[in-house]
Amino acid sequence: MSKSYLLPKGLYFIGDPGLIINKDKTGDILSNQLYDIFYKDMNAFQKLTIDGIDFYITRTKSGDGMFNDIGTDTGLICIVEVSQLENDSRFIDRTNSKGCHYIDIKEQEKVTVDDFNIYFESGYQVITNI
Repeated sequence: MSKSYLLPKGLYFIGDPGLIINKDKTGDILSNQLYDIFYKDMNAFQKLTIDGIDFYITRTKSGDGMFNDIGTDTGLICIVEVSQLENDSRFIDRTNSKGCHYIDIKEQEKVTVDDFNIYFESGYQVITNI
């Protein structure tokens, strides 16, 4: 089963949500909200809006690990537009970090998850069913 969303133009973080969410009281509240909502339908590629921030999130097929240049220790990969995170103390700037990927979408772009693999219309992909 596959599901797609159209992403508006912008710079997007792709990676484990645990990489960008601060590990403090407010970050923990956000993490718990995100995980509680996601795990109600954990086999779906979901768009979750929490406090005005859109998270496109899926689980990996293989659980934790490295998938291309994306590392996860929660078994989840999210896609989130970076400008939504600016000036929000719940988030950490990981622009120059390893274990995640950034994609600059110049125009609207379709992202599809099929069998827990992530495919961007421009060609970038994250294969997790290995």
